[in-house]
Amino acid sequence: MLQVRVHGIQDGKFNFELEEPVKTLADLPEEFIGNIQVKGSLTKIGKRYSLICNATCTARFVCDISLEEFEEEITVDFELNVIANSELYYLNAESDIKENESGDLIIHEDDQYIDLSDFVRQELILGIPMKKVSPKYRDKDFEEIYPEFSVNNNQEFNEQWSALMKLKVKS
Repeated sequence: MLQVRVHGIQDGKFNFELEEPVKTLADLPEEFIGNIQVKGSLTKIGKRYSLICNATCTARFVCDISLEEFEEEITVDFELNVIANSELYYLNAESDIKENESGDLIIHEDDQYIDLSDFVRQELILGIPMKKVSPKYRDKDFEEIYPEFSVNNNQEFNEQWSALMKLKVKS
């Protein structure tokens, strides 16, 4: 569990670092390997906590272009505002709502920790790229990667479709 201890701290700004193995975070996709590192700052003013976090984890993907496996570090930033208010906590406990209308997380005043696990999981999942391309292929065109399939170098293609290549379409 990725938890920041808040019970008994004074008002002010504090830095924190957390590290947990991927397997301790439930429902995290199997692409993630190794450890999750979370670094950030916690600012406490009265019963309000503001967290600015950076989470990092390594992920193993299969390249969409070459089908080669590669590893990449996924880094995400997120902010979280928390209110320690026992009355709001009990009012929302019946409906399982953990946030108020402005998006602030509500915790009990006696809670010892703020649990970042769900937020880190969500942000890391959102950090997975839509198109998974190995870094060695990112800046290359298809012809550079597979010259044998290039239109210019494929004699068989040119012979079969040469008549179509001569057609001109008026616009």
